[in-house]
Amino acid sequence: MASEKARVAKDKVNILENITGLWLTRLGQGNAAFKTADYPTAIGHYTDAILADSSDHTFFLNRAAAYLKLGKSEDAERDCTKVLALSLNNVKAFFRRGQARRALGNLDDARADLDRALALEPANVSVKSEILELEKISQQQKLKQRSKYIAVDKPQTTTRRRRVPIEIVEDDTRTAAPSQTKDTDLLQPVSSRPLKPESKPTTTQVPPSKPQTFVDAKQAREGSKPVRVSGGIIRHTGNHTIVTRTSNETTSSKSTPRPASNNASAPRFSQPPTTLFQFTKSWETLKTDKDRWNLIRTIPPSSIPALFQASLEPQLLGSILHTFQAMLEQDSASDTRDGVRDYLLALTKVQRFGTVMLFMDQQDRRLLELLHEKVNSAYS
Repeated sequence: MASEKARVAKDKVNILENITGLWLTRLGQGNAAFKTADYPTAIGHYTDAILADSSDHTFFLNRAAAYLKLGKSEDAERDCTKVLALSLNNVKAFFRRGQARRALGNLDDARADLDRALALEPANVSVKSEILELEKISQQQKLKQRSKYIAVDKPQTTTRRRRVPIEIVEDDTRTAAPSQTKDTDLLQPVSSRPLKPESKPTTTQVPPSKPQTFVDAKQAREGSKPVRVSGGIIRHTGNHTIVTRTSNETTSSKSTPRPASNNASAPRFSQPPTTLFQFTKSWETLKTDKDRWNLIRTIPPSSIPALFQASLEPQLLGSILHTFQAMLEQDSASDTRDGVRDYLLALTKVQRFGTVMLFMDQQDRRLLELLHEKVNSAYS
């Protein structure tokens, strides 16, 4: 009995270490990614650490530095403001928020943050150089604004256009040329045979009527030949050249409907699921706690971490916990209690289990604690 109590106490310690020690691991991984200039990965690790413990201002301060490296000034300003809410006189928070506000163009607030950081640490070289850079930008903006005012106040000189009269001079020789031409200079028609008088038409020609449709116009253009569609393998009547149907097939396809598939009588699962997709699909199709318990009993507890890996969702975890509670209420035998205990311990070993717990409802968290107390009460 003493050894069993020791094992239960060890399991409780492992659970607490998995939950409370999560932010230490994420912080170390984030710092390592930041040193290798992998800033998106560093932001992800710092975010996991914040979700595990949001009362430590170091996580927000480090994530703000990664945001500045990526040019995300608004996110960096927000994290620095959160740091100052947790730590009032944090010099790095004032310095990094000043950098973020300078990048956003808010020069007055940026200067206020840098002055506050310099007042806290008068010998800080980085703060002094940032203030000098901010003063250069302010001077440049003032010069641009002044030049704009000078350009507006400068009177604009308008050029006056001169109108020069143009006199059209015509040549007298060109105007007199047509009057000097003689009739003898003109070409006369010459014919070697006498011209016949034009014969009057005996019949009146009726102009063709205007076609009313595109088909009439096409027939008139092609010599009034009927257009016949030929060739191809598809017919509008259904008698195709490749596939033909007999009369029996057509009547049977119209009169006899296909039998509908009935999945209700089909087995819900024939073998233990090997992937999370198979498990989730089978879990959702089952409606009773007994069937869901039988499904999860097909999986050994040692295979639970490999099955879920890092894809366990809070909703699925809550549904599994409710199934455990229902089975403990229906059957209080030691086998059921030991089985629930083994599966609870296996679930705590799933990757990112602490993060999943942060997104669970408060009732589901309380249910997890009650289940641990209930299955471990027999050994205490």
